[in-house]
Amino acid sequence: MPTPSTTSKPFRIFSTGTIFLTHSLDLPSHPVPGTASRAQAVTTARGGSAGHVLGFLAALPSAVEPMLIASLGATPDGTRLRDELEAGGVRTKYCKLWPGLGVPSAWVMHARDTGEKTVINHNPLPEVSHEDFIALLGPVLAPENYLGVLQSQSQPSPKPPPSPPSIFPNALATPPPRHSMSSRPATAPAGSAPPHMAMVPTQSLLSPAPFDWLHFEGRSTKTTLANIIGVDGLARERKWRAHCVVSVDLGRRAREGVEALIPHADVVFLSTQTFPSLSNPPPNSSNCCPPSPRAILLTLARHAPPHALLVLYGGALGSALLSLPTREYLQSSSWSPPPKGLRSHAHTNSNLHSIISTAEGVESVRSGSEFWAGRRSPDSSGFTMGDVTSSGRNRDSGYSEDHDIEPRRRTSSAGESSIHAQPLPPPSDDPQDEEGAHSAFVAGMIWSLSRRLLPGAPYTPVHAEQKEVDVCARWRLDECLRFATECAGRRADGCEWGNLAVEMLDAGWFD
Repeated sequence: MPTPSTTSKPFRIFSTGTIFLTHSLDLPSHPVPGTASRAQAVTTARGGSAGHVLGFLAALPSAVEPMLIASLGATPDGTRLRDELEAGGVRTKYCKLWPGLGVPSAWVMHARDTGEKTVINHNPLPEVSHEDFIALLGPVLAPENYLGVLQSQSQPSPKPPPSPPSIFPNALATPPPRHSMSSRPATAPAGSAPPHMAMVPTQSLLSPAPFDWLHFEGRSTKTTLANIIGVDGLARERKWRAHCVVSVDLGRRAREGVEALIPHADVVFLSTQTFPSLSNPPPNSSNCCPPSPRAILLTLARHAPPHALLVLYGGALGSALLSLPTREYLQSSSWSPPPKGLRSHAHTNSNLHSIISTAEGVESVRSGSEFWAGRRSPDSSGFTMGDVTSSGRNRDSGYSEDHDIEPRRRTSSAGESSIHAQPLPPPSDDPQDEEGAHSAFVAGMIWSLSRRLLPGAPYTPVHAEQKEVDVCARWRLDECLRFATECAGRRADGCEWGNLAVEMLDAGWFD
C-alpha cells in the first residue's frame, strides 16, 4: 500500500454540517409520566458527521488541512466544543459563531428492559445560510475582493505583534479573548499552542484551486444546492474546477428533494435508507427480497453526471461503488474483525486485484466472504451497466431537526468467514444503529480517493489532462472501497472515533 508520505502537498478539505452534543442515559425502563427515574449511566459525546469526518482525516499520518463550516454557539459549552475540535486538528476558522446561543443537543434515553431508545433533539442555532456560506468562504474563493488577504498569503508574518482586531473578517490576526463574539473566530483558542498552519487553506503550487475537496452533508437541499452551484460556477469561470472535488452525503434518512443534488456532485454518498422507495421491494412484487445495491446505484445513475462516482454504504449488507466514467462496479461484504491474535492482511497485496469472479458475473472486492456472489439478490444479474467487462473493472483506476445520533452500543459484526460461509444477518431495524459507521465509511472513502485518484480526470465535469502519476502511489477503486469498508466495520464494532485512525494504522494500511 502506498505510504501517505508520497503525497507532496497537504490535502485541503472543507466540510459543512452540524456539530452537536449527544447525552446518553441508560435507564432500567422508560420513565412513567409523572414519575422520577434514576439513570444507571450517563455519557456525553460530540456528534455530527462533518466533525467526525474531519477529525478522522486530521488523525491520519498524512498532511491534511481539515476545515469545518458550521454554526457554533458562543456560550461556554460552545467554546468547549470549539476547543475540542481545534485540539483534534479540525480548523474552526470558517465557522459562524452565534452570541448568546447554546449548542445543539440530543438526549438519548435507552431502556435496558426493552432495548428501545427515545431521542429528543434541540437545536438553538440557525443553519449556515447561503449568504453565510459565501461570506465565510469569500476570502478563499475570491481573495482579491478582500484587502489584506493576498498580502498575508504571499508574505506571511512569523509572529506579528499584538494589534487591534482586524476589520477584515478572515484576515490573519492574533486569537481574540474568549469573551469576543466575532462571527469568524481565529484558528486557535486563546491560551493554546499556535496551530501548525497559521493560514488555512495553504496555497499550492501544484493546483490553481484554493482547496482540494468540498464536502456537504446535504441537510438542507435548497441551501446545499445553492452552495454547490455557486462554487461550481466560480470554479469554472476561474478555470480550476478540474482541480477540486465536490461531494455530498445524502445521509441515512430520507429527506425531501435530495435527489436534486445528485446531478451537481462529483461524488455522491448514499445509504440503503436514503431512498426508501428504491430500497424496499414493490408492494405487489412477487420477489420479497429488497433490491440489490447494484440495482439501487444503477437506478440513480441516470440522475448523476457522466463523471460521477456513486458510493453506497449498506451497513451489515456491505458497500458498493459505481464509477460512471470508467464503467466499473465494485461490491464488498461488510468487514468482520479478525480472530484474536491474528492480524488482518487484506490490504497487503495492494498491487494485486482482490476481485472475486462469480458465475453470475457479479464481481466482489474480497473482504472476508463471498457475500456478493448473488445468493441474497438473485435478481441483481438482470441489472447491467452496459458492456461492463472484467478488463474494465480490473484496470488501474486512476439543521434539519434530525441529528446523527451515535449510540455507544456495540453491534455484532456482519462479515462472514472466508472459510465457512454463514447465513447473512438481516439489516438492522434501528435506523440510528449505523450512523457512526456511515460517517466512518464516508471519511475513509474521501481519504482513499484523495490518494492520487481525485481530483482529476476522468472524475471531473470539465476537460482535464491526464496527469502523470506514479502507479505505485495511486490507490485503485477496489482498495478505496476496502479501506472505507474496514473503517466503517471497526466503528460499528465499537471502536471510538479517537482510536479509529490508530486502529487503521495498526492494521497495516500505511506500512
